[in-house]
Amino acid sequence: VDGYTVAAIDGTKLFGSYKKSCSECCTTTVRNKKTNYFHSAAFMSLVGSEPRLILDFELYKGTVDRSKKDEGELTVAKRLLSRVTSKHKGSIDVVVYDALALGSGWISHCQEHKITPVIHVKDNNIKSIKDVKTQVNHSAEKEKWYDEKRECEVKFYEERFYMDGVQEPLRFVKKKKKKQKQI
Repeated sequence: VDGYTVAAIDGTKLFGSYKKSCSECCTTTVRNKKTNYFHSAAFMSLVGSEPRLILDFELYKGTVDRSKKDEGELTVAKRLLSRVTSKHKGSIDVVVYDALALGSGWISHCQEHKITPVIHVKDNNIKSIKDVKTQVNHSAEKEKWYDEKRECEVKFYEERFYMDGVQEPLRFVKKKKKKQKQI
């Protein structure tokens, strides 16, 4: 994408059962007190132009230590990113992740590995994000164009801000689409 190699990370459940299990299954107990045994993984794949390859995946470690809760997707994604960047140095420039990753831990982890994180921002309670959203809502557009394919006007807004726990300033980008009225 624009000269950068972009990868996306997302987690998914691979297998689930109330009857079959193995010693490495993750578990959840549902309302009816039944235990669900499952395996999940985080996948990293290339996005943009062809080829869209899966670079690697990392399984959740469900029963590393029974006294601890099964690990979450973000922990698995950090392990995956570390492995890919150490085995395939320079293979990716940007990593895209969903709102789950919106926090200083993930952003700092990416920056330590010389990867630019792109995170979809949804409603959240992080003060710096609330502040920059307000700032962007009161700012002038940086760019404007007409998207012929979607028949709408697109406005682009951008601000820089700091997040606690992250050394470098971050970019906040907002895109607004406005459909043209049909006459």
